[in-house]
Formats: sequence, C-alpha cells, structure tokens
Amino acid sequence: MRRIAGWLLLAWALAATAGEPRRQVGHVEGVPVYADQIAGETVQAHAGAARSVFMAPLIRAWAAANAQAASPTAGEAAAVEAAIARYAACSGNGYALPEDLQQRAQVIGLLVGHVKLQQRLHAEYGGGRLLFQQAGVEAFDATRTMLERMESEGRFAIADPDVRAAAYDYWTRDHGAFIITDPARIAEALDATSMVARCPGA
Repeated sequence: MRRIAGWLLLAWALAATAGEPRRQVGHVEGVPVYADQIAGETVQAHAGAARSVFMAPLIRAWAAANAQAASPTAGEAAAVEAAIARYAACSGNGYALPEDLQQRAQVIGLLVGHVKLQQRLHAEYGGGRLLFQQAGVEAFDATRTMLERMESEGRFAIADPDVRAAAYDYWTRDHGAFIITDPARIAEALDATSMVARCPGA
C-alpha cells in the first residue's frame, strides 16, 4: 500500500507540474523566451545562458549581414603577408603562407576577418573600449551599444529585470587588465595585421 501511495503521490506531483504554464521572460525577434531556457548552476553560467538565448542570435545575424565587410582588401592582404614575413625573419620560425593561392587567401581571411568585423562594429556603434580575448579583440562598448539599440527597437525584450541584469552582466562586471582603453592601443588592436605575432621592438 505504501508503494502504491508513493507512486500515486509522484504521479500527482508530475501532473501538477506539467499543468503549470511556462513563465515567459521576454522574446527575441518575436519568438517567446521562457524562464526554463535560462539555465545554469552558477551565477556566471546563468548569465551566459541569458546572453546565449537573447543576444547571441542577434550578434551572429549582424556578423552574417556584414560578412562582406570582413573580406580583406588587396592592400590589407599585402600588409598581412609582409607582417608574417617580418615575423618569420625576426623569430626564425621559418613560417610561410601556403603557396596555393586559394589556401593563402583563406589563411589571410581568417587572420583579418574577425578584426575587420570588430572595426566595423566599433565605427558603427560609437567606438569605446575593447576587450582582449584569446580569439582576438572585441569591440566591447560598441557591442553593448548595438544590443541596447536593438532592444530599444524591439528586436528583443527582457521583461524580467533579474534576467536582463544577468544578460548584460558581461558588460557590467570588471574585466581588469583585459580591457583596452588607450586610443593608440585601440587603433593598433583594430589594425588588419594585429593578429600576426610581432617580435619585441618590431
């Protein structure tokens, strides 16, 4: 009897939970977002989930729409080739770009593409600070400005203030020395050749 009563109690609890409506906390491009989509066992994981659901799709869409702007010009490709040759000479690592022209263009495109997207974002959305990451610099303040503008235009909305604070946590917390504020360093970091290693003093 106890086992039967236990199963009945479990079934009742599951049925009661299943009947509860999902709590909507916002939308992205008109598609509802629910609280159970913002998961995470830690504060940082919860914040990352909020950014992933609300902001990442819009940032990816912006990057796709501006993909053409990420292609290096002939002058930028030549500058990257020269920078690689200088580093190979001063470091002695002997690295050289592929002989195959298509492969060479792909390598240069990978080195330049991210930087050029960040250049465009930085120029289009008010400049500001950069954030240094392993994959390259981010137009840190400009990205937030873009997202806030998209939010004001109704591209996305976050009705729950706690979820909104979590989503913007990336831009409100302290990133320490990884933030770049000096105008000269910002210009250097957004240069098309910035992803090519340099020898000290070069």
